[in-house]
Amino acid sequence: MADVSAMVSPPSAQDLQALMSLDRKKDDEEALPPNHRGIVPWPRPPYYPIIGNLLDIDSTQIQDSIRVLVNKMGPAFEMNVLGNQTFVVASQEMCDFICNEAKFEKYISKALQDVRNYAGDGLFTAFSWENNWDIAHRILVPAFGPIPIRKMQAGMLDIASQMLIYWECHAGQPFEAANHFTRLTFDTIGWCSFKYRFNSFHSDTLHPFVEGMFELLRGSGHRAFRPAFLNKLFYKENARYWDTIHKLWATCDEVVAHRRANPDPDANDLLNNMINDRDPKTGEALSDENIRYQMVTFLIAGHETTSSTLAFALYYMLKQPRIYQKAREESDAAIAAVGGNYLKLNPSQFPYIDAILKEALRLHSPVPAFSVKPKNPNGEILPGGYYVPHGKQISCVVENVHQDIASWGEDAADFRPERFFEGFPKKPNAWKAFGNGARACVGRIFAIQEAILALALITARFDVELADPSYTLKVKQALALKPDNFNIKAYPRKGRHQNLLNEFLLGSAAITKEEAATANGTKTPPVSRRGKLYVLYGSNSGTCEEFAQEVAAEGQASGFEINIGALDDVVPDAKLPTDAPVIICTTSYEGQPTDNAREFIQSLRGLNPEDKPMAGVRYIIMGAGHRDWSETFHRIPLLVDKRLEELGGERLLELSLADAGDDLLGDFEKFKGRLWDHFGTTEDAKDVKSTTADKPSIKVLPATANSASGTFADMSTGTVVSQRVIGPAERDLPETRYITIRLPDGQSFQAGDYLNILPKNPNSTVDRVLKHFRLDGNAIISFDKAMPFIGANTPVRAADLFGSYVELSLPVAKRILPQLASMCSDAKDKAKIDALDADYTHSVTEKKLSLLELLESVPSCRAELDFFLGNLAKLKIRQYSISSSPLESKTEATLTYTVHKPASKSGNGTYLGVCSNYLAGLSEGDELFCVVKSSGDFHLPEPSTPVVLFAAGSGIAPFRGFIAERAAQKAAGEPVAETHLYFGCRDETSFLHGAELGEWVKSGVLVLHPVLSRSQQASFKKGGLKGTALPPAKKYIQDLVYEDREALRDLYKAGARFYTCGSGAKMAADLRKTAVRIISELKGVSAAVAEEKMEEISREKYKTDVFL
Repeated sequence: MADVSAMVSPPSAQDLQALMSLDRKKDDEEALPPNHRGIVPWPRPPYYPIIGNLLDIDSTQIQDSIRVLVNKMGPAFEMNVLGNQTFVVASQEMCDFICNEAKFEKYISKALQDVRNYAGDGLFTAFSWENNWDIAHRILVPAFGPIPIRKMQAGMLDIASQMLIYWECHAGQPFEAANHFTRLTFDTIGWCSFKYRFNSFHSDTLHPFVEGMFELLRGSGHRAFRPAFLNKLFYKENARYWDTIHKLWATCDEVVAHRRANPDPDANDLLNNMINDRDPKTGEALSDENIRYQMVTFLIAGHETTSSTLAFALYYMLKQPRIYQKAREESDAAIAAVGGNYLKLNPSQFPYIDAILKEALRLHSPVPAFSVKPKNPNGEILPGGYYVPHGKQISCVVENVHQDIASWGEDAADFRPERFFEGFPKKPNAWKAFGNGARACVGRIFAIQEAILALALITARFDVELADPSYTLKVKQALALKPDNFNIKAYPRKGRHQNLLNEFLLGSAAITKEEAATANGTKTPPVSRRGKLYVLYGSNSGTCEEFAQEVAAEGQASGFEINIGALDDVVPDAKLPTDAPVIICTTSYEGQPTDNAREFIQSLRGLNPEDKPMAGVRYIIMGAGHRDWSETFHRIPLLVDKRLEELGGERLLELSLADAGDDLLGDFEKFKGRLWDHFGTTEDAKDVKSTTADKPSIKVLPATANSASGTFADMSTGTVVSQRVIGPAERDLPETRYITIRLPDGQSFQAGDYLNILPKNPNSTVDRVLKHFRLDGNAIISFDKAMPFIGANTPVRAADLFGSYVELSLPVAKRILPQLASMCSDAKDKAKIDALDADYTHSVTEKKLSLLELLESVPSCRAELDFFLGNLAKLKIRQYSISSSPLESKTEATLTYTVHKPASKSGNGTYLGVCSNYLAGLSEGDELFCVVKSSGDFHLPEPSTPVVLFAAGSGIAPFRGFIAERAAQKAAGEPVAETHLYFGCRDETSFLHGAELGEWVKSGVLVLHPVLSRSQQASFKKGGLKGTALPPAKKYIQDLVYEDREALRDLYKAGARFYTCGSGAKMAADLRKTAVRIISELKGVSAAVAEEKMEEISREKYKTDVFL
C-alpha cells in the first residue's frame, strides 16, 4: 500500500459527532510546544469543516493531487483530512532531517492499520515496539542478504523463462507491459520464497489468491477515504472483505502445513527460514500466525513495486534506444563471460542495467511517500522552524526529494542512468526508493537482482517496440504507481536462431573445460614456492584469528611461506615488515582495539606521517564488525587502513569489511576471492583441494602402545569445588549454572577478569567419530608432521585426540566441499554436497553443519581418517567472565554461565555448546585446564567512586564479582560509594543471583534497578527480593535508563564509572544510543556532538564487555 494514501487516511475510531467537532484553534494549540518562541506556523491549504482537505485529494490520482499541493504550498505544509493531522515535507533537507532514526521512527498510518487486518504484525505493518517485529527482523534480514538471494537465482530464472518463452510464442502480439511484469514478479516471489507456483503465465486469469489480494488492497484504499464509523455500515462489502481475508489465510496456512508435513531442507527459500530459524537474540521462533502475516506481506510488497519499476525502466529504454542498446551490449558481454550459463550470471556484471533501474526508481518511486513520527516526548523542530508534536505523522514526498536539483543536477527531471557513475546524488538521503533505516524494504536485494536478470535477458533475447509509437507516459495509481496503458510488442532478436527454451536448457547445463577438468580431479595444486606473506590479526572472540588462520592455511597450500601472529606479539611497535606483503585481519570493540592489538594501535597513532615510517610496507586489510555498533562500525579497521596509507604504506587492495550482523562468512569468502585474485593464485588457493600431498600421514597403533598425555601451553589444572543450577531451563530459555573452581597454584585475579577454559568435546560426539571411522577409542594415533593441534610423531589415544585436541562442531569449510563431492559414489550424495556448496552460508554456516555431520549424512562419501583430521581445527580456548571477587576467596573463582543445548539447525538432534556442556558435566573434585586472563581495564575503580552497572542475563557475571567486592570492603569498614545495577531478565524465575542481590540491597551496598521483559508484575513475589517494586511496562534496560536520565546525570557529575556486560552487541549498542540521546537532550546539542562526547566518556568512564 503506497504510503501516500496514508497521508489522507481517517482516524482509527471516530464517529460523526467527533468529526463535526473539528476545531482549527485546537489543532493550532497542539502544533506548538510549551515554549514556542521562534516557532514558524505550518502553512495550511484552505479546508472545510468535518472533511478538512478531503476535496483536495483525488483518490484515483493521489500522487497528482499531492504534487499540486506541493507546488501551491511549498516544501512544508500541514493537511487535515477527516480529522487526521499530517505534516507534509517535500525537500531533500527535510528528508535528510527526518531520516535520523535517533529522533524519528516509522509511523503506522490508519490506512496501514487497515492492512493489518490481513497482514497483521508482518514486517511492513508491525509497530516498531511489537515483539514480533524484532524477532522477524532478526530472522528474516539475514535471509535477504546477498548470498542467500544469489541462491534464489535459479528460481528467478525459472519464472523469467516462462515469461520470455510466452513472448517468443506470441511474437508481435501487443500486450500491456505492466501486466506481464506483475505476473513475473508475483510468481517469482511465490516460487523463490515459498516454493508455491501461481502459474500466472499459464492462464488468462490470475490465481484466486492474486485476485483476492488485489481486492483487499483496493478495499483498503476505499476504506481509507471513509470515516471508521461509516465503514461499519457497508455490511455486504465487509462480509466479502473478511471472507477474502480468510481465503488468503487458508492458502498461506495450507502452504505452511504442507512444508511442516513434508520438510524440504534443500528448498533454500524464505519459508524454510520462517519455519526453522530462531531469533539469535531470544531463541524464539515465528508462530504459524506470524508466518502467515509475513507471507501476505511479502506477496503484497514483493511484487507490485518491482513490476512497476521494470515497466517504467522499459518505457524509458524504448524512448531512448541508445539506453536499450547499451544495456544489450552489457548483457551480451556478461552472458558470453559465463559461457551462456545463466545460473552463473552475477548482478555485479550489470552496472549499467542497475543504474537504469535506480534511475527509474528515482523518477517514479512505486511507493511515493513514507511516514515517520518524532520519538521525543517534547516533539521535534524541523528545518525552517516547523514544530511537530510527539507521535504526529510526518509524510515525506519522495518525488520531490528525488528531483532535487542540488542533489541530482540541473537535469534532475530527465531520465539519464549515467548520473549514477558521476557521483550523484551530491547530498545524503536524496535517494529513498526503498524507504528508510531499519524499516526500509528488507527485500531490496531480491528486487534488484530479479529486475536485473529480467532486463538482461529481455535485451539479450528480444527486440522490443512500443505498440503505439506515439505513446507518451501516463501514470496510474494502482497498488503502486505504474505506467497506464503502456503496450509493447516483443520479437525474437534478429540473428538469434536458437529456440529460447533450448538456450535455457543448454545454457544452464553449460560447463567449461576448466570446470570439467576440476570436477574430474585432473587439476593439481601448485608445488612451487611463491614467496612470503605475513598474516597478522587483532582478535578477542577468535573470529579474526580464525580468518587469519584460514588465509594462512590456504596461502601455505598455494606455496607461500607464511608468518602468522597477533599484532601485539609480532609488531607492538607498529614497525611492519617490508620484505613481503602484510595481510591484517582485525576488528574493534565499541570503537576500541582488541586486547592483542592495543600496543600496535597506540604505536600506529603515535607515528609521524612526515617521516613516512611505513614506506616500503605493502598491506591488505580485512576488517570485521557488527552493524549494531552503528556509530563505531569498523572503526579500527578503517583507522588502520587509512593510517598506514598516511604513513607511506602501499595499499595493495581496497579495504574489505565484514558484518557479523549480516553475512560475515559470505563477506570473508569474497575477501579471499579478491585476495587470491590479486596474487594470481585464484585457481590455486581460492578452492584449495586436499590431496595426498596435503593430508597428514597417520599411524593407527594398537591400544597397548604408549600415548602422550595432553599438555597445553599456559594451561594448568584447576579443580571443581561445587556447582549448582541457578536458572532452570524453560521453553526456549537455556539453563544457567554457577560453578566454583579452585584455581591452579600461583594464579590470581581481579574482579572483572576472565577465566580461560580448555573444554572437551561431548562424549557422544567423540563416540560418533569413532563409530564412523570404526576406531577403538584406545587406539593410538600419531602424525608424521606437526599438526595445528599436536606435534609430529606424538602418539595419542583416539578418544583423547577427538575429545581434547580438535574442534568437531565447527561448520565444514567451503573449500573442501568440492573434494568431498568427488569422493561420493552415489549421485544423490554428490548432489547434496553440491547443493551445500551453492548455498553455503544458509545451509552450512547458519546451521552449523559440521564435517562429521556431513559425512554421516552422505554414506557413499569415502573420506578417510587422514582427510578428516587434516581438515579439523585446533580445539579453541573458551573465555568466561569471573563472577566473584578475590576478597571472597583468593584461591577460588566462580563462573555464571548458560548451558547451550538448542535444537540443531541442521536437523540432526541437539546442538551442544562445547564448553558450556563440558562445564555442566563436571562434578566436585573433577579437574580441568584453565588459566586466568586479565580483562584490561574492565575493573572496579577506587571504593570511593560510584559505579553504575548494566547487565542482561548471564551478563551479570562480572558484576556479581564487583558487588561482592564492594560488600566485602564495606564489611571491613571501608567507605564505599553507591553501586547501581540495572539488570534485565525475562521474568522472576530467570532473575539470576536474586537472593544475593536482595541481601546486598538490604545491607545498603547495592541500589537495584530490575527490568523483566516478559513480565507485567508490579513487584517480586518470592525470594530475597520479595516485595521489591518493578517498573511498569518496561521491556528493556535502555527504557529504564532513559527514564532515570536525570539521576544518572547526577551520578556522572559525581564521578561515577559506567560498565556494560551482556550477550550480543545489540544490548550494549542500544544502551549507547540511549546515552547519546540523553546527552543530546540534556545538553541541547546535536546528535553528532553528543556522539563525540560519548566517545570521550567511553575512553574515561564507560567500559563494555560483550560476548557474541
